[in-house]
Amino acid sequence: MSNTDKIWKEVKVDSPKASAIASSLPSSVSKVAQILLARGINTVEKAKEFIYGSVECLHNPFLFHDMPKAIERLKKALEHKELILVYGDRDVDGVTSVNIIVDTVRKLGGDIEWYVPAEEGYGLNKDVISKYASEKVKVLITVDCGISSNEEIEYAQTLRMDVILTDHHETPSECYPNAYAIINPKTANSNYPFKHIAGCVVALKLAQALTLSFSKEYDKNIVLYYAKKDGENFSGGCLSLKNGLEIKKFDFKSIYEVECDLRKAFKVYVNSSEVKDFLIKKDALLGNKVTVIDIATEDIDELKKAYIEKISNDDILRSFYEENLDLCALGIIADSMPLSDENRIIVREGLRIIKDNSHKRPGLGFLLDDVFALKGIENITTKLVSWSVTPVINSSGRMHKGKLSVELLMTKDVLKAKSLYSEIIKLNENRRYLQFENIKQFKHLLKEQCNPESDKVLIVKASNLDHGVTGIVASQMVKSYAKPVFLFITDGKEAIGAVRSVEGFDVVAALESVKDILIKYGGHSQAAGFTLEDSKSDEFIKRICEYTDKNLKKTSFLNTILIETELRISDITVDYYRQVEMMQPFGIGNLQPVFCIKRVTPTEISVFGSRGEHLKFKISQKGSRNVVAIFWGESKLAKFVQSETFLDIAFNIDLTERSDNKTAQLRVLDIKPSY
Repeated sequence: MSNTDKIWKEVKVDSPKASAIASSLPSSVSKVAQILLARGINTVEKAKEFIYGSVECLHNPFLFHDMPKAIERLKKALEHKELILVYGDRDVDGVTSVNIIVDTVRKLGGDIEWYVPAEEGYGLNKDVISKYASEKVKVLITVDCGISSNEEIEYAQTLRMDVILTDHHETPSECYPNAYAIINPKTANSNYPFKHIAGCVVALKLAQALTLSFSKEYDKNIVLYYAKKDGENFSGGCLSLKNGLEIKKFDFKSIYEVECDLRKAFKVYVNSSEVKDFLIKKDALLGNKVTVIDIATEDIDELKKAYIEKISNDDILRSFYEENLDLCALGIIADSMPLSDENRIIVREGLRIIKDNSHKRPGLGFLLDDVFALKGIENITTKLVSWSVTPVINSSGRMHKGKLSVELLMTKDVLKAKSLYSEIIKLNENRRYLQFENIKQFKHLLKEQCNPESDKVLIVKASNLDHGVTGIVASQMVKSYAKPVFLFITDGKEAIGAVRSVEGFDVVAALESVKDILIKYGGHSQAAGFTLEDSKSDEFIKRICEYTDKNLKKTSFLNTILIETELRISDITVDYYRQVEMMQPFGIGNLQPVFCIKRVTPTEISVFGSRGEHLKFKISQKGSRNVVAIFWGESKLAKFVQSETFLDIAFNIDLTERSDNKTAQLRVLDIKPSY
């Protein structure tokens, strides 16, 4: 038996395959091949992209179904100096999204205003739309919201606003709003290959596509031409692209078969200098002044990759990334998006940008200075952003003043940034107090309205509390009880709620099951919000409980530790720690690797900390060297460790530094006696 209720589950991998991948990787990362394989990264190419992938691996924004339509409408607005409004959510994801769109449009000479909700709550509001319509707004861009705002978007259309809807939330049904264009990876007609992006990434893609639309290559036919020349004869293939998307691909046996496409081309990329020289001599090409570029590769995939790399390293696009990936990284982390696929690249690059110049945005710089001073550290990580940056930026929105955080990230004026930061810090203190009070109230009501031990789902109704921190309180309750939590607050007429979930239970689907009694709802599978008439509260609770009974499996409650690799004492080195760190950034979808070590002997057991709350001991294995193990907050297990001859330990590998001497150690997650 484990000394805790946690269940260990060891991942089994194909050892020969892991060895094959390891042998093809640089020595600096070869030791983590088994972990990569355990995470489904099962080829050398995938492994290299995971470790080294950069902006050229980001997906093409024109893969969104309505992107060309949205871009043409925005270009028209820019050309005719039409007023544009960006309407976003008031959390970090929404705040960063607003900043990305506003900054991009202004750089392109557009006339743009922005709005985030105050007292009126999440999502679009008719009164706000009406106000801006009276100010002659012609294009409304939603960011991080809108996919469930059918009525409000219909209303905007009646006021002669064209709505470009950008969102990433689950689509409650396939009855989408009547928007001019919808940019959302989760719509039924979306061709976008990665669905789990934050609202700020969707905003980034719109801004990127708009930026690219002002390049010379926008909407032009680019031909990737791979051929072999034997005298006057040619054989090979041709791939036509427009905005980086494949239009046509075919093989040919003669140069004449592709001359028609070459005449229409804007640029031609070829795989050899010999073919390049021949094509330049062709009258058809000279007449059209087509640029012919030699990329020098025989492989079509490599040819396409080289083209994408050239485009990605264009000065305009490179500058665009440097200006926006830092904001996007904050939004992704704050919205708990999985750190896989392009999210991983954006966060890694974004954190690099922040580290290189934290005061590029003075307001963010002030916040980081305080965090670094308080924590006594110098590096920015996903954990630091999640724990210390996100709550502060979110606090203004939770206290109904989200515009302050938009301005904090937007302003380049140091004095203004300092003033805004001071105001937000005060709001954050108020938010903490409000959070404490609401937790106290909801915990009291939880005991009255639920049975936390036996109920599958916890649904708590309160009255006359502030709505700003309901989501935070629900999240804390999920951590405490490992069950879905629905919290809502009523004023006697309407009830506004937040729901947070456990893995494997989709709360948007749960809300969909009671949509006939909801005024509005929306969100992700693990976090959502809803509004209903207070008179429907009892029916809501009854039906959600019935839905949960049918759809929530008992396995959702299990507290499982996933072990990815078993190590020995000889493996726990500074070099191995550094290889594991190459898998950063860590977070949801790319958790810090968990290891186990078996049949180790504990010695030198002690407790430490201001209240003696932490446990420290050393371990060895069959006469090996000693390695330090730290179990934070678990000093109560000291007697258990002392009583055991052999232990199995689940842990993260960590690094400690004393007097310029770096050593690897264990950050213990769980311990149990060896058998």
